[in-house]
Amino acid sequence: MFRRLKFSRDQLSYASDLLKKNFIYSLQLESNSDADKWNQKRGQGVFTVSFLYKQAIPRPFSIRLAKSQDEPHIMHFIRENFYEEEPLIKSLNINKSVANPCLEEYLCNHLKAGFTLLAVEEKDNRIVGISVNQRNCAWDGDRLQEQADRVQCDPLRKLFYIWSIVSKEPRLHQKFKTPCIFEIAILATAREAQRQGIGYQLTVHSLRLARDLGFDVARMDCTNEYSSRLAQRAGMECMWSVPYKHLVDCDKKPVVKPDNPHTHIRVHATQLKRA
Repeated sequence: MFRRLKFSRDQLSYASDLLKKNFIYSLQLESNSDADKWNQKRGQGVFTVSFLYKQAIPRPFSIRLAKSQDEPHIMHFIRENFYEEEPLIKSLNINKSVANPCLEEYLCNHLKAGFTLLAVEEKDNRIVGISVNQRNCAWDGDRLQEQADRVQCDPLRKLFYIWSIVSKEPRLHQKFKTPCIFEIAILATAREAQRQGIGYQLTVHSLRLARDLGFDVARMDCTNEYSSRLAQRAGMECMWSVPYKHLVDCDKKPVVKPDNPHTHIRVHATQLKRA
C-alpha cells in the first residue's frame, strides 16, 4: 500500500529522518503561558512545546513515536482504557474477555504502520495516552466488511460492519482525489489523565506527523462526542455523520445504543498544508 503514496524525494528523506531519529515532542510546564499559544522549535528531529493548561497537569509528559518494543504496553493500554471507555465498544459489550485474537490482530496491524504516537509521563515513563495512526486506503472498507463476514462473535461482527460503513460511506478518497489518507484510528487517554489536554496534543502532533510524512489529507473517525470535539478543535471539518439510531439490523432495531451524549458517529477530515 505504501508504494501508492506519492512523495517527493525530499519528503521521503525528511520523513525517513524523523522516523529513524524517533523524534520527541516534549511538553513542559511554563508559567504565564497560554494553552492555545505554543512555540515550536525544530532541530535534530526534536520539537519542544511549552504550555500551561487551565487545569493543572500533575506531571510533565512527552509525546514520541512508538517503538517496536512498546507494542505489548500499547496493547495493554488499549485493553485497559480503549475497551473500557470507548462508547461504541462498551455498547457492544466488547471487553478484554470478548476481544478475541481477531480484533487483537487487527489492532496490532495498525501499529505496524509505524505512525503511532505515545504520550508518556517523563517521571516514570508511564503511557498516559496513545494515538494509533495508519494509512487509510480506498479499499479498507471492503476489507473490514470481509473481516466481519469471517468473525463468529456477534458483537465483533457488528463492530467490523460499523467500521466498514464509516470507512466507505464518506467517500473521502474520491472527494480529495487521493488513494491513501492518514488516519487517526485510535485516540485514547488513561482514565486518571483525562481532561489535561493530552488527547488534543496527540491529535495536533498526529496531524503534524501526517504532513511531514507527505500525506495530503488526514481523517479521524469519531465514534464518541468527545473525540469529535477534539477533532473540530484541531481544525478538522466534519465531512460525514450518522446517528447511532440509524444503524439498524434486519428487524429495523438499533444495533448499538451508546449512552448520551454519544448520539452520532462523525468523520472529520482536513487537507494538510505544507510547512
